Amino acid sequence: MDKNHPPGVVDGSGSMDMGKGRIVLLAIAALVQVGCSKVHRPDTMRFATAADYPPFGYVERGEIVGFEIDLARQVARELGKEAIFQDLSFAAVLPALGSGRVDTAVATITATDERSKTYDFSNPYFHEELFSIFPIRRPLTTIPSLAGKRLACQLGSTMELWLRSHENAAHIVAMDSVGQIMEAVKAGQVDGAILDGFQAKEICSRGDGLGCSFLARSSSGYAMAFRKNSPLRPRVNEILRSMEADGTLGELRQRWGLDGRP
Repeated sequence: MDKNHPPGVVDGSGSMDMGKGRIVLLAIAALVQVGCSKVHRPDTMRFATAADYPPFGYVERGEIVGFEIDLARQVARELGKEAIFQDLSFAAVLPALGSGRVDTAVATITATDERSKTYDFSNPYFHEELFSIFPIRRPLTTIPSLAGKRLACQLGSTMELWLRSHENAAHIVAMDSVGQIMEAVKAGQVDGAILDGFQAKEICSRGDGLGCSFLARSSSGYAMAFRKNSPLRPRVNEILRSMEADGTLGELRQRWGLDGRP
């Protein structure tokens, strides 16, 4: 090595330093490219959803499908946009909306007083029935029968809110997914669960020694969520009213086995 040059310096022109500079510039360019790829395109409408709740939203053959997915696509189409979905756990849906990662959320969300402090909601597009699901040998067919029982429900769902409003159901186990809930029921870790009526009836139809029973009907219903004062909310409400009036919303409900019920 030339004694006149310290280690790491190729020659007096500083060519190695220039090489490092080029590497840094390339790295910055790569980061800029990645960042640009995540920029929200104005011709898209980004939805947060939790695709683990058929028939509202679930994954089939690698594609997210369901009643709410079709509804979201129709709403986006009416706005001249393409619907883009982010599939998250139910508990992560509203935080994703609050952080600005998405434009709206559609995931069997109930507009509660507490949530309305942080988010705005569309008009409801479906009112769910609440069902208990239980081992046939230990039935839970009435609200009084829930007293003192250990009951599972989906975290942040209408079912959890309903359960917490009934003081008799003192032992509530809130879980991330319906799959986890049913594993807990079958393993005897809980006495039963509270699910949407459609989901409960579909699970009971498989057998497995499980029964289900109607308990109540939600008065609030499912709605799309928006950040506070979002200009999308009044436009989406107008679309939902139009879809209800011309029968499009009823047809979507029937297509997904929801009996055309509002």
